[in-house]
Amino acid sequence: MQKEKPESLSLIQSPPSLSRVRKWLDFVWILVPVAFLATALGLLQPGRSCAYLGTDFRGYYASAQIALKYGFSQVYDQELQNEFQDNLLMHCPDGSFSPPLLHVSMPYLPVFVLLFVPLTLFGYTTSYLFFSILNLVVLAGYLLRFYKALGIKPSFYKLLEWFVCLPVLSNLVLGQMNIFLVVCFGEFILASLNGKQVRSGGWLAGMMIKPYTLILLLPGLAVSQRWRVLFGFAAGVVTVFGGSILLAGVDGIIASLNLAIRFAGSLIHTGPSMMNWRALALNLKALLPDWLSWGIAIFGMAVVTAIILREWYQFKPEKGNRFFLLALSTLAATFTLSWHSHFYLMLLLIPILASMDHLHQIPSSLLAVWVFAPLGLYVLFSFKDENLARNMLGLGYFGFNLILLTWAIRYQRRGTSPPKLEAHAGVVQ
Repeated sequence: MQKEKPESLSLIQSPPSLSRVRKWLDFVWILVPVAFLATALGLLQPGRSCAYLGTDFRGYYASAQIALKYGFSQVYDQELQNEFQDNLLMHCPDGSFSPPLLHVSMPYLPVFVLLFVPLTLFGYTTSYLFFSILNLVVLAGYLLRFYKALGIKPSFYKLLEWFVCLPVLSNLVLGQMNIFLVVCFGEFILASLNGKQVRSGGWLAGMMIKPYTLILLLPGLAVSQRWRVLFGFAAGVVTVFGGSILLAGVDGIIASLNLAIRFAGSLIHTGPSMMNWRALALNLKALLPDWLSWGIAIFGMAVVTAIILREWYQFKPEKGNRFFLLALSTLAATFTLSWHSHFYLMLLLIPILASMDHLHQIPSSLLAVWVFAPLGLYVLFSFKDENLARNMLGLGYFGFNLILLTWAIRYQRRGTSPPKLEAHAGVVQ
């Protein structure tokens, strides 16, 4: 088997000066999401100042409690989940205790429940705060690691900008675990750039936390014949399932898979607020016949899939920095295609986008769309209906992903694609 060459990206020596648009954007970037969050919290009824805090984390914490008391296979018993979650009250800053607004499920494999077992050493509110701080620390540390590996000198003001964007804030509010996906996907990129194909596949297996994030990556690797990456992935998956079987047995694996399948069906009622073709169809149904709404969505899914697979098929390792943008476009396309795709998954894009932003290799207009468009749609429609506003927020990020996908593909095909980074063999660590 022929060993693939590591990717090669050329170093930019003198980044272009900032445009007026970007200087203005730097001025307001931090204010917009913070103002949005403050307004959203201010609209809550008295006594519900932290009603949405830890919505998803409550499920993680309860799952760890259940695993310790009844075994990992019982984590997928929803009645048991409801019982444990009802006892988890968030201690709010105003002195009140907030019960859960809704019960959540735990669709992840048993081995990932193990990550939250240490947090049960603390009370629920304390562990949520600790987990939120840990998310920020890991994100900061990983961005600095990513920059160092690519030879980027970080700007701490730009780091702050990316820290206060809505996907980061929403992950903190909900207590989501997407930071683990950020690390796994980032290491997949760095290992691939450095020619460590088996290692990159191993990191990709970590994304089995949410397997739908792989629906385009795995076929793309197959059509580009990156067999060593897929071998590393397969080895990692065997490890994940092996650990899960040891913890919960075969019955626990089956229960977790059944629950994951239900997440694509009637169990989740937030489909219209997602950032995918499914959400577009569900929202278009208010204006168009069902057959036409779904026809548009299915056609869009087919086009996006064909575009990404074609890019992977035509990709050659010696083409250098095309891989960086190929990973970006694949992830953006995945968000639109996946059946379950909330906007807080956009956290996975931040290492790539922030790296390109640090080198001024991404248009200010695209960054302005990232900051303003989804939030603008939310504010505009919130005057009419809160549920509709949430749907428009999701569709705003859906539109951004399509714009990002189009932009990245165009750069890939030019042959002189950003980001112009240094990543020769042995440089990326």
